[in-house]
Amino acid sequence: MDLNFYLAQITAILAWIFLIISYWKNKDNKLLVLQVISCIFFILNYILLKAYTGLFVIIFEIIRDSLYIKLEDDKKTFIYSLPIYALIGLFSYDGFWSLFSIFASLNDGYALIYKGKKVVFLGIITYVLWLIYDLYYVSYANVLAEAVVIISNITILILGKKTFEGKRTSIRRK
Repeated sequence: MDLNFYLAQITAILAWIFLIISYWKNKDNKLLVLQVISCIFFILNYILLKAYTGLFVIIFEIIRDSLYIKLEDDKKTFIYSLPIYALIGLFSYDGFWSLFSIFASLNDGYALIYKGKKVVFLGIITYVLWLIYDLYYVSYANVLAEAVVIISNITILILGKKTFEGKRTSIRRK
């Protein structure tokens, strides 16, 4: 393994640390600042791994999520984002596995239309897709974090917790 591999794992760990810390913040501006820092580390992670589809997806998710916050109609925001995903796929396609980051982000964008348990269920799908992508591009730190989120979401569904009821939970690279 070369230096880029190890640096990629470190940047993924830092990205997840900032992301997790962000969810403990009460003020939206602090939460968003920490999530932007998290995204920067995710971007570095995918640059180091030469996983360009994931890189472009993360960059777009920053813009997309800003639109979800600023615009009132989440469904329109999702629909307007579809051509961008097509462009990302067209310009960064690197084989079948590269599409999984696009599928994950599409699913995540779709989940942002909803609240409650449906978001938790869709989050499982999102993270399974990211997990597959990250396994292929050897981002093992991301795989570990995604597995934890998947297990956590499954636990929430099984136990019937209302932890995220009424809250938009866009925990990925946002």
